[in-house]
Amino acid sequence: MKYFVPLLTLAAFAAPAFAQDSQDQAGVGLAAMAQAQTQNQAAAEAEQEAEARAEAAAEHRREAAAAVAERQREAAAAAAQAAAEADKKRDQGFQDQERELLIEQQKIELQKEQTDANRENDIVNAQLKQQNAQADVTQSEADTNRVTAQANATATVDQAQGAQALMTDTGKAALKKSSGFLGTGLGN
Repeated sequence: MKYFVPLLTLAAFAAPAFAQDSQDQAGVGLAAMAQAQTQNQAAAEAEQEAEARAEAAAEHRREAAAAVAERQREAAAAAAQAAAEADKKRDQGFQDQERELLIEQQKIELQKEQTDANRENDIVNAQLKQQNAQADVTQSEADTNRVTAQANATATVDQAQGAQALMTDTGKAALKKSSGFLGTGLGN
């Protein structure tokens, strides 16, 4: 008991202090609760902001991926267009070469036909020259025969005329001889 009274006294003085302390603890508890609630709200807001940032980042990644995919589609379309144009140019080049070859073949064919025509003309001209030469030979032979015939005829006429003149002269000489000198028949 000896300890009891001092304890009781201590308890009497300590009870209001404990009560005060309890109130202070309750106030501290309320403050801690308010602080915890504020922290929870702040954490919830931070979590919402983090989710919003994560959603925005995910949306940004989706948009970036869509943009990359669009650029890839555009690049693929451009590559396909370029390939199609290259094929078209290659086809046009091939067609141009075919046309050039066809034109070249036609030129060669025309040259061949022209060469054949020139050769035929040369043959015809050679035949005409040969025929003209033959005609000239025939004409020369005819002219020679005509000249020879004329010469023979002239010679025959001249011979006949010479013979006639001879006969006439012989006859005249005989007549003259026979008539003599002054018609007496005495002349030589």
